[in-house]
Amino acid sequence: MANTVKYFTPEETHRLKKEELRSRILEIIKISTIPSMMKKIMDVAEDPGSTVSDLEKLIEQDPAIASRVVAVSNAVFYGFSRKINSISQAILVLGFDMVKGLAVSTTVFNIRQPGFARELAALWGHSFECAMASILLARKTGLITKESAFLAGLLHDIGMPIMVQTCGVLYIESYKADEPCHKEEESFGASHAEAGAWFADKCKLPADCVMAIRHHHDPSACPKENNKAPVLVSITYLANIIARGEKPEADECFKEVLNDLGMSTDDFDSVSAEFAKIKAAAPSS
Repeated sequence: MANTVKYFTPEETHRLKKEELRSRILEIIKISTIPSMMKKIMDVAEDPGSTVSDLEKLIEQDPAIASRVVAVSNAVFYGFSRKINSISQAILVLGFDMVKGLAVSTTVFNIRQPGFARELAALWGHSFECAMASILLARKTGLITKESAFLAGLLHDIGMPIMVQTCGVLYIESYKADEPCHKEEESFGASHAEAGAWFADKCKLPADCVMAIRHHHDPSACPKENNKAPVLVSITYLANIIARGEKPEADECFKEVLNDLGMSTDDFDSVSAEFAKIKAAAPSS
């Protein structure tokens, strides 16, 4: 009996790639590539009966997470009346969701991948800058808390190191070639934005943060709220642009987001200028 060969349409091939990638990403949190400390911190942060002391005891066991939590608590409250120098103070300032997000980002951005160390460091720097720009936009608009804005900004590109872990050298090559999101979808089944949203959702991060990660490149594709993109999605989109030093004035999505947030181009320019001053003055976390 002759063997039959099954041919897949381009749509079916894309769907299979996407399903395989999603499956691999959702399995990451169960395997050894994600340290047990991150899992423990997430469990404590999600437990309504947990206290600051419970979380502090865990965080102080991991120097990398501990130092980042304290450093970020000071950065978030730029100009705070007194310096935050203890983990317990930092947890109180940041809140459990933020600390959980920092545990996730610190762990994921600390992956050891040959040939990607320099890019990963630069990606973390950009993510932190996007988080700071998000805070400035949150203050300017008054539409969302700076903690929520910071978390979404910090994690907006979390899908990139996650895809490095799942796709290895193939993704590293595409990253270094600066391939756009649609090329990621063609090659791997999903963009880093969608992959990051899958991972963030699996980590039980806030739903609005997951949405911001998913649509930080294209708010117009996001489900609308009162005929507007959700505020956190719009702020993360603009923060990413500011952190990159861009101003796509002719872009319709850019104009629409400014309008949704009640901002003018002058407002955008003032936030960009404030960000540039802070970036020049503040040390990296």
